[in-house]
Amino acid sequence: MRYYYKLLKKFFSLGATDKHLMRNLFITAGLRTGAYLLVPCAAAMIVDSATDGDYTMALVNTGFFAVSAFLYTLFHHMNYKSYADNAMYIHDELQRKILDKVVTFNQDFTKNISQAEIINTAFEDVTMNQRIPDYFFDLITNFISIVADVIIMIFVDPLIGGITFGLTMCAMAVFIYHMKRRDHYTALHREDQDDIAGLYSQMIDGHKEVHTFNMEENLKDILEDNKKDWKRNFFRKRLHSDLGESLTPFLLGSARVISYFIAAGLILKGEYNIATLVLIIGYFDNMQQSYDGVTDIILNITKSSVAIERVYKLLNYKSPRKQKFGTNDTDDIAGKVQFSNVSFTYGRKPQMRKVSFVLYPGSLTGIVGKSGSGKSTIFRLLLRLYKPTRGKILIDGKNIRDYTKEVYASNVSIVTQKPFVFDMSIRENLNMVDSNHEHQIEACKMVGIHDVIMKLSKGYDTILVSDATNLSAGQKQLLALARTLLSKAEILLFDEVTSTLDASTTKQVIGILKKLKKDHTVLVITHKPEVMRQMDELLVIDNGHLVGRGTHKNLLNNKYYKLLQK
Repeated sequence: MRYYYKLLKKFFSLGATDKHLMRNLFITAGLRTGAYLLVPCAAAMIVDSATDGDYTMALVNTGFFAVSAFLYTLFHHMNYKSYADNAMYIHDELQRKILDKVVTFNQDFTKNISQAEIINTAFEDVTMNQRIPDYFFDLITNFISIVADVIIMIFVDPLIGGITFGLTMCAMAVFIYHMKRRDHYTALHREDQDDIAGLYSQMIDGHKEVHTFNMEENLKDILEDNKKDWKRNFFRKRLHSDLGESLTPFLLGSARVISYFIAAGLILKGEYNIATLVLIIGYFDNMQQSYDGVTDIILNITKSSVAIERVYKLLNYKSPRKQKFGTNDTDDIAGKVQFSNVSFTYGRKPQMRKVSFVLYPGSLTGIVGKSGSGKSTIFRLLLRLYKPTRGKILIDGKNIRDYTKEVYASNVSIVTQKPFVFDMSIRENLNMVDSNHEHQIEACKMVGIHDVIMKLSKGYDTILVSDATNLSAGQKQLLALARTLLSKAEILLFDEVTSTLDASTTKQVIGILKKLKKDHTVLVITHKPEVMRQMDELLVIDNGHLVGRGTHKNLLNNKYYKLLQK
């Protein structure tokens, strides 16, 4: 009972239930069970009246039987309706909570929780969680039904009732033990499944490297090792499941045979009549069905316990270096950016050392340096993905940690080297930032993608499939630029946005950046010399240090900058 209490407590701590829906589910389950208990009694009363030759009372009791059966059917339907409403509510709430949680994760979350686990949890485990209240209420009502059946049988015959109760409790104890062991191996089995799914996901993402470096055989060996663990835990969970499901029918069957043998002997002695036998058989069958219901529910709960644990783990996952948001909701941000002696250490390795600079609105600034020099760290710190180890980052003279999440997100935006778009229409992708179609057209015209969109089969309603493969890399980048403009952010970050573009599209993007600087603060990470030459100012980063600052012309004698021009 402690085990199931803790499990139920953990489920309710997820905060995905509605009190009104839960109350309806419990009440209808109780009414259904109450009506069900009346049926054997009504059947015995019919036999008793008919045996005594009182056909009028037998007819009355037949009516009582019909009413009991009707009420059971009615309450069963009401309970199913309550379950459906409750299940849909829980499903929607858990998926919403998981989505809200995932968007708070920093870039390192996959070191502690895999993408495959998140996807499986958001769908398979959420679906299993939606039935938890129904399982528990059915467990309670079925257990009450078993107790009521046993009490009635003890009242009719203490020996039969005692034997039935004793063997039933033994059967339940055996069943619960094996289901708990099954639960343990199910959890291990699901972890093995996540490992296999994660390996497949990585193989798909890195298929070019897999073929280039001939990794197929090594990956197959790793997959086989994972499958061995998967198979071993699968067979262990099946063993305990089979033992639990095979031993309990034997114990209950023994109780049935002994009870019927005793009842038959008492009838032969003249101490029982047929109506009493019908009553015992009816309530024993009733108890058998309730017990079968309990074992099925326990089986489902043990299966679902893994799902509860996985959803609980995800919703209570604490992102390392997760920052708290402030209370400053001032949205009138001009865009002045200041790094003041900022240092940042990741693990034990310093990534940035006492970097200071100030950028003003209306500026186009390039951040340059060799790979691993710390360029991307500046962006990650600005996006509040990381917290500085020392120093401060200010926007308009206020610490970036003081702003609310909503204000900061609406004023600092980024376009990456490989911008992500959803497999939905262009309009729907843009709707996620600004649903005003006129604003969308204006932004797309500004970046030069509007005419391209209008030539597509369905214009803005064209579906972007497989990460927008029906657009060129340059067109996808321009669409990402348009999406960024719709955010109305004052500070725009561009991370290697021209790295995969041809010369013509690169020139087009540079022209857009120069237009944007008129009313934005624009920062660009780039490794292309032709892009560096177009910047108003350049920040040269090397090994986490700011080692140069100025225009392209002024920096030509800087030894670090000169190396980047080759």
